[in-house]
Amino acid sequence: MLKRIQTIFLFVLLIFPGTPSGAVTSPGDFINSCDAVLSSKEINPDSMFSDAWLIWVKQPVDHHHPEKGFFKQRVWLSHKSQTAPVVFVTEGYMAPNNYTAELTKIVEGNQIIVEHRYFDKSVPDSVGWEYLTIEQAAMDHHRIVEMFKEYYSGKWISTGISKGGQTAMIHRALFPDDVDITVPYVAPFNLEKEDRRLIEFFENVGTEEQRRRIREFQKEVLKRQDELMPYFKKLANRKGFTYRMGDEKAFELAVLEYPFSFWQWGVPVEEIPEPGASAEKLFCHLSNGSDFGYFSDQQWDQIGPFFYQAYRELGYYPYLATPLKPWLNEIKEDTVSNRFMAPGVSNLVFEEKTPLRILEKLKNADPRMIVITGENDPWSATALNTKGFTNVIKIEKPGGSHRTRINNLPDSLRQVVINQLDDWLRN
Repeated sequence: MLKRIQTIFLFVLLIFPGTPSGAVTSPGDFINSCDAVLSSKEINPDSMFSDAWLIWVKQPVDHHHPEKGFFKQRVWLSHKSQTAPVVFVTEGYMAPNNYTAELTKIVEGNQIIVEHRYFDKSVPDSVGWEYLTIEQAAMDHHRIVEMFKEYYSGKWISTGISKGGQTAMIHRALFPDDVDITVPYVAPFNLEKEDRRLIEFFENVGTEEQRRRIREFQKEVLKRQDELMPYFKKLANRKGFTYRMGDEKAFELAVLEYPFSFWQWGVPVEEIPEPGASAEKLFCHLSNGSDFGYFSDQQWDQIGPFFYQAYRELGYYPYLATPLKPWLNEIKEDTVSNRFMAPGVSNLVFEEKTPLRILEKLKNADPRMIVITGENDPWSATALNTKGFTNVIKIEKPGGSHRTRINNLPDSLRQVVINQLDDWLRN
């Protein structure tokens, strides 16, 4: 009898060689068996999943020197089955809540959401900015993938929106074998500290009439700034915003940001008030189009890590103020850099070779990727150039904004994406 039991046990080991000792039979058991998991909490899953957890993963601040300390990284796991595909969502910022991504619904997969290091709750006790690099973040993601691959046997798809999509591409460049497919949405791939392609974009996007309407609106609100400032201060007071650069400069920065936001979010041009409209109407449109919290002290800490990354490795965009100089009081420069939004790090220098190095690694790996962009989204100007790739497909929604997703693509393009996903998941 004993010999028969031993034979059966050996047979089980041969069939399930990756199963840890103790025969993990549920994702909960697996989570509890992982040394890297500091704690976990079962949460209510969305309807397509059977279980879900909030997990805190122990990550080295410096993966090259783990002795320098650790931080807790927030991870959300939604479980469907051990053999279903795994959709790996690389957030570019914070991830305070669990949700179900569009791609997860399409492939009917499991889902893992990872909060980016140095954002919200995934921050070391003592912030050493030098460890906020794309390489360290990619190593965070690599470690999490390796851990969950011990349990999930299906194919892996990484994805993210905007900076999250940029993060997914960088992870794929540095660890090309971690996942099988990558789907970045509306993601930039900037090549300079302040990418000139984003300035050129605004000279050509839309029609000449649309561009004129935008410029005339900017001029009008600047000319009538004295009328609009009481509305600005009232809104700032109601929302608890303060501005270390001063209210007037914050207002002017919001006006410079307006064209980017207009095209990014796909505002209908007919909604732009004509010159001569009431101050209230002008301000209402401006406040809906530009986020006045963007430059506030209250959001500075939340968004500061992004600007550190932007002006160290990722790149960003400047404001071309020259056409509006006659109506700007606080802003004197012709080209306004957002470098001032980065945390006060005196030695912050953009590493010019980094974007090109990542691009080269990505081309060498030539991974299976579907790059989704919107034609009128400013970030489409610096989207990944697919020249030199054989396995990368770019899908651009005509007239699309930063809200472009698979499910709002024209039917023909949506079907291209679905068919390609199906093919790659089968082969």
